[in-house]
Amino acid sequence: MFLTPPFRSAARDYRLLLDRGYPSAACLKLVGDRWALDKAARTVLFRGILPESQSSAISARVVRTLPPRARLAVDGYNVLFTLSNYRRGHPLFIGTDGLVRDAGGAHGRIQDQDLFLECAGAAVRRLSVLGVAYAEVYLDAPVSGSGAHAASLRDLLARAGVPGRVELAASADGPVRDFEDGYAATSDSAVAAAAVSPIFDLARDILESRYGAEFPDLGIVVRSL
Repeated sequence: MFLTPPFRSAARDYRLLLDRGYPSAACLKLVGDRWALDKAARTVLFRGILPESQSSAISARVVRTLPPRARLAVDGYNVLFTLSNYRRGHPLFIGTDGLVRDAGGAHGRIQDQDLFLECAGAAVRRLSVLGVAYAEVYLDAPVSGSGAHAASLRDLLARAGVPGRVELAASADGPVRDFEDGYAATSDSAVAAAAVSPIFDLARDILESRYGAEFPDLGIVVRSL
């Protein structure tokens, strides 16, 4: 577990420097070196701790439950990589913005196709249970195998009776960010910060409801220092 006393002290210092406007890369090196953090712990700091103003702005727009018949724009690989990294045993945590993150597992390439299909199936089943009216799933086209993944997801949606579509995009960030007709399902902090719609952390919802997962909350860590 990364929540050691040195990590907690580093989290305090890192947040303080971010709130004073210093660049994140310089803050990370300074704090990481001072507290002798390893690469994984530095990754958690970088991915999980945002300035207080940004954290508050995002968390204020995060919803934990969806209303009936909600419409979603799903950041497909963001959700599926998070699920697969959890299933592969990578540590996950809640960032200071209230969204789930992983500590730098595989991104950009699906290494285990069976695991991908398991995670895709779990995501589609959850959309069915939630009773969404429509799901627009966006996949990043540059990811290897994205065409086949899109076809698999279309088939899963159809079999589950979930209304929706799966689209390839140069980047899923744009269409998820600009979606106006419901909720943006992502845990990407940059997308969440700029999203037009409220944020629903679909990956966290799936992990907690299906696997009973619990995660350390960095928001609590920095507030307790």
